Amino acid sequence: MYNIADFATGVCFASAGTGYDNATADVLSVIPLWKEMEYYKEYQETLRGYLGNEKANEVVGEALYLMSIGTNDFLENYYILPKRSSEYSVEEYQIFLAGIAENFITELYQLGARKICISGLPPMGCLPLERTTNMFNGSDCVEEYNDVAKDFNGQLQEMVMKLNKELPGIQLVLSNPYDILLDTIQDPNKFGKLSAIFFSITTVGVTWHDMHDMDHAI
Repeated sequence: MYNIADFATGVCFASAGTGYDNATADVLSVIPLWKEMEYYKEYQETLRGYLGNEKANEVVGEALYLMSIGTNDFLENYYILPKRSSEYSVEEYQIFLAGIAENFITELYQLGARKICISGLPPMGCLPLERTTNMFNGSDCVEEYNDVAKDFNGQLQEMVMKLNKELPGIQLVLSNPYDILLDTIQDPNKFGKLSAIFFSITTVGVTWHDMHDMDHAI
């Protein structure tokens, strides 16, 4: 049985299948991002009761927060279900998601987080399911999905630069997996003998998630 003594060294709040958009969590009946934040707040309260405020503040401020999330918002929500695609163009939906990401990171910062890494999207048009469903169209990958991933990663980079200027003391970085994963898919021999490629990206020590998204952890 785990207790707060174990969780004081790191904890994961990820829920596989969720997204930035609450509607994405509804698709697979998983924990939405806002609820994960509530769990994190409860964790902080318990941590303060265990370590005291001074030590807890140190743990929270020195922890590395990892966020990997977003693929499901497009592949399990926007491109599958009609609601969001009827409300937003894909460009507008990217802006909508980036706004949620910015608000989420800002709230983490207000709760004491200072070291945060957010992951960009992979070449999601090259995921095994997307390649399988696209095989009769003469292309291995769905280029539209890949283009959306690249565009969204650009928006995340702009958001990272903005918050690093606006939030004193924050160390926010974007980890962009797109190019290296695409290179591995397109030229696997460059990386040695491969028989298969499996994608499994977990996400705020605290940790947040992706592909098919886990979401976040401390």
